[in-house]
Amino acid sequence: MIISKFDLFLTKIPLVRPQRMATGTSENQENVIIKMYSDEGIVGVGEVPHMLGTSLMGESQQTAKVVLENHIFPQLMGENPFEIERLHGIMDSSIRCNPRAKSGVSLALYDIVGKALGVPVYTILGGKVRDSVPLSWSIPITSYENGVREARQKTESGWKILKIKLGRDDPADDIEMVKRIRDTVGDEVQLRVDANQAYDVKTAIRVGRSIDRYGIEFYEQPVSAENLDSLAEVSRATAIPLMADESLVTLQDAVAILSKDAAQLLSIYVSKSGGLLNDKKIAHLAESYGSECYLGGALESTIGACAGLQLAASTPNLSLGCELYGQYILKEDIGCKLLDFRDGELVVPTDPGLGLEIDEDKLERYVTDYSSVEI
Repeated sequence: MIISKFDLFLTKIPLVRPQRMATGTSENQENVIIKMYSDEGIVGVGEVPHMLGTSLMGESQQTAKVVLENHIFPQLMGENPFEIERLHGIMDSSIRCNPRAKSGVSLALYDIVGKALGVPVYTILGGKVRDSVPLSWSIPITSYENGVREARQKTESGWKILKIKLGRDDPADDIEMVKRIRDTVGDEVQLRVDANQAYDVKTAIRVGRSIDRYGIEFYEQPVSAENLDSLAEVSRATAIPLMADESLVTLQDAVAILSKDAAQLLSIYVSKSGGLLNDKKIAHLAESYGSECYLGGALESTIGACAGLQLAASTPNLSLGCELYGQYILKEDIGCKLLDFRDGELVVPTDPGLGLEIDEDKLERYVTDYSSVEI
């Protein structure tokens, strides 16, 4: 079996409401969809999601398109999709960085291999250790009224985990929002907070100490991603476990974070570190430090969500649930069917490959650009 063709689609899907956080506001999901074809007629799919138009590393739809068409696709043409480790090396040698673009290819590789073998991707990644993954809903930076209303609606609909975005002009308003949501949902709902680098060290410590009384499970990226010493200082001064998100892209980043004890927990994304192969390596490293991991979300469609569930299903210490709620906030998902949500958790797909089928009519409705590369 060899790779014989790639199709690339740029899409733009509106959100049902804006998603505001400290780093910006998303009103649309700008996506890159990849179809990878084998000479035996098997098609693998992948996705490169962008919430804010560009990633924090500067990748966008257009950069992903250029990188994929001109650097990565030509190098992979004619290669055996089963040789995933080697093909990751080819991608890395063809162009530095650009992990999101590479992640889309990684997903398509695993999808093809799973379909060829007739097994879910979690089997290739080590086998299933859980059948479902707890799902977290993210409350954006918004008014008290809107935040409390959304928290109430979600918990009444069966959600058991809420993550509150922090980073308002006045940190006291962040603290008040946490208090009001805790008062609204009671003690049975898990609450997490995410500042997306909004604070300096003193403010982060003050906020962390103030919200500790509300039973916060973890405190995500309160300070700048670049300064691990600052993150470690906050970690030492607050009782809530810290989670590194924007600080973590590569395996080397994970080593630095964990060796400095800058954070106790890691947020892994399907798209951020270059794909499932790299994600699995980061999770294994974290396990050696006794660190649990969370599966972050970038408003992925069903493609990215299914990939994330395959990863979480096969990774014991990816135990803090996921934020793969794109199907609930996108105006329309491009999958033929939505993922099964039961008792606050997403059920892991068991069909071969990533476990989904694209609705071609929906895909066509949101395509803004298309290209194809073949032998």
